[in-house]
Amino acid sequence: MKPNQAPMLRHVTQLITTVTVLSLAASAQVNVLTSNYDNTRANANLNEAKLIPGNVVPGSFGKLGSFPVDGQVYAQPLYISGVAISGRGTYNILFVCTQHDTVYAYDADSAASPNLLWQVNFGPSVPSTTFGDYGDIAPEIGILSTPVIDSQQGVMYVVSDTLQNGVPMFQLHALDLRTGQEVLNGPVAITGQVAGSGAASKNGVIAFDPYWHIQRPGLLLLNGTVYLTFGSHGDDGPWHGWMFTYSASDLSRAPAILNISPNGTGGSIWQSGRGLAADSSNNIYGISGNGDYDGITNFSESFLKFNGTKPAITDWSTPPNWQDLSDNDYDLSAGVALIPGTHMMIGGDKAGNLYLVDGDNMGHGTGGTAQILRAVQNGGIFNMAIWSRPDGAYVYVPELNSTFKCYQVAGGAFNQTPVSVSLTGGTDPYEGMAISANGTQNGTAILWATTGDNTQVTLPGTLHAYDATNLANEVWNSDMTGGTDSLGTFAKFANPTVVNGNVYVPTWSNSVTVYGLLPQNTGGQPQPAIGGIANSASYAVNSVSPGELVTIFGNNVGPANAVGAQFDFSGNLLTLIGGTQVLFDGIPAPMIYASGSQLNAVVPFGIANKTTQVQVVYAGQASNAFSMNVSAATPGVFTSDGSGSGQAAALNQDYSINSSGNPAAQGSVVTIYAEGAGQLNPPLPDGSVVTADNLPQPVLPVSVLVNGQTATVWYAGGAPGNVAGVLQVNFQLPDGTPSGPNVPVVLQVGKATSKQSLTIAVQ
Repeated sequence: MKPNQAPMLRHVTQLITTVTVLSLAASAQVNVLTSNYDNTRANANLNEAKLIPGNVVPGSFGKLGSFPVDGQVYAQPLYISGVAISGRGTYNILFVCTQHDTVYAYDADSAASPNLLWQVNFGPSVPSTTFGDYGDIAPEIGILSTPVIDSQQGVMYVVSDTLQNGVPMFQLHALDLRTGQEVLNGPVAITGQVAGSGAASKNGVIAFDPYWHIQRPGLLLLNGTVYLTFGSHGDDGPWHGWMFTYSASDLSRAPAILNISPNGTGGSIWQSGRGLAADSSNNIYGISGNGDYDGITNFSESFLKFNGTKPAITDWSTPPNWQDLSDNDYDLSAGVALIPGTHMMIGGDKAGNLYLVDGDNMGHGTGGTAQILRAVQNGGIFNMAIWSRPDGAYVYVPELNSTFKCYQVAGGAFNQTPVSVSLTGGTDPYEGMAISANGTQNGTAILWATTGDNTQVTLPGTLHAYDATNLANEVWNSDMTGGTDSLGTFAKFANPTVVNGNVYVPTWSNSVTVYGLLPQNTGGQPQPAIGGIANSASYAVNSVSPGELVTIFGNNVGPANAVGAQFDFSGNLLTLIGGTQVLFDGIPAPMIYASGSQLNAVVPFGIANKTTQVQVVYAGQASNAFSMNVSAATPGVFTSDGSGSGQAAALNQDYSINSSGNPAAQGSVVTIYAEGAGQLNPPLPDGSVVTADNLPQPVLPVSVLVNGQTATVWYAGGAPGNVAGVLQVNFQLPDGTPSGPNVPVVLQVGKATSKQSLTIAVQ
């Protein structure tokens, strides 16, 4: 490939068209691949446009069905869209793990008539009576933590606890998402030892003992490494805080091991089930519980910062009263959760305090600058959800026998007074929680919470939906309809999975209960309703630009049976498919996809005002007008998994797909695909397809930064074979580009930039 020659564009193969089309299709779907929704552990899905307080009301929203399983569900259900299963078709899959050591893969859209795609059992679970009178988890312990999914490899990593010859044994599994079969040399027994003189040491060595430990926190996948941590059975026996790291490509490689109290005891990393958090700089954060602290080798009762595939503690913050917290079982219990886009972390303890810690300046001990807020008076804090907005981060916490409260974090500090308080709540402080919202748009955010009494396993729990901007407004709960929406038994610490218009709730009733918008039974055609509009590549929702590819979410916006792109005699995209049309200020938009709940369209190049009014017309009925700001450019880069973040859908110089297993060579040319570049020169008609002989270029200047360095852009213009508005950018890796699977890349068009979370792989 010669980067300064336009004919190279003719070599864009069918493979690239496929990557782009798949990214377009996948961008309308949100995946939940890890616990607490993403590695910030904020318990928030900010790409939910179907469910809003206005339609989550009795009569419109309710129980759709449930997925039966063979045991209690503690792990958060995970969701991935568009998985092709040989001989059966392509499915959106919900993965459910049970305490009976079974993994289920259900067709996520089949709640009314469950369609089980596969299931696998890892062997006998461990009876809770094995540990004497241990009652925190009963009657069995199997798969307790939330797995993690690697969408690029098509693999899910799961930790099981099984009884082997009367002795508990932990194993790490790698399952093929399509079949449930073990891959990557899994499973492997989790074993190891470290040097130390602390509890259970023999001759200066501490061996990991599965009998005294549980694997509670969700798994973390970062930079090709799987991280898992362990705590104790209710502070019983000789225990430590352990961390193991495994190669995500080969489980048989010996793990790296860290013990955070090698010369003492305790320091469970249990976190009420929350996974280790990770920021964009690949720093990892966690908290430790009761035990010994000296700031040298023992790090109980601390906020911890780790780095590396062979993890080491690089910084920490320890409450000055750590000894009192430890002695009275008031240990750090909730977190860590990162405020998205920052290195600020939030955690809570069993005394009811919230902590705000600067991850860039933790203090190396008890003399740090952590802010402490007495958030609840009764009980402790075991869970939280964070809605990050331009005016600050909003932190939602429950209180024992009381309400839900929302606190604002702005200017790097807590607002000491709650900005919102619910009128209802639960009896336990162990609620499952999640925020769903369409970005930061007002009127779209919901706090979902499950409440119940975990000591009375025969009593049903309740799913609540609160207007997140005003918790006093409970828009719906599962008890409002007299039993038709019943949840089942409450599962403590188990967060609901809110994704693509459905709410999947774990229970201890051997099922996952599914809620969503109810089918219309009016006999007539209901009016279309727009719930939200997002950039099809990045999910950005703040504004649109001419020629941008957008995804429109809503209800009744198109036909029940999805319809794809169609072309007129001139080869241009039609503006009416499946009886559906999208209008921007009355201008018809070229259509790419239409279904009842989502549309994909191209913003007309003719929009000229600072705002545009968007309407959907389906079957002769017009929707509400949805107002969007208009910007000159809104660049979004397509990603390999359609998530809007992570590995870009990029080509290496030899036209092969860029990935961690196929990185770009130093100094070579890399190609990425984007949209939202604004007006083109020469202008092309709306919906026209770019050819190699007619290559429009953005009017605004285009630049690329690779790891903060300016790259030489050899070409930035229309992508042949794609609709006008799709941008192809060929750039050369700058000298000194670091090697690695996650090298940051940023596309800038005019003054607008793409997401900061995009990466490519470099040798």
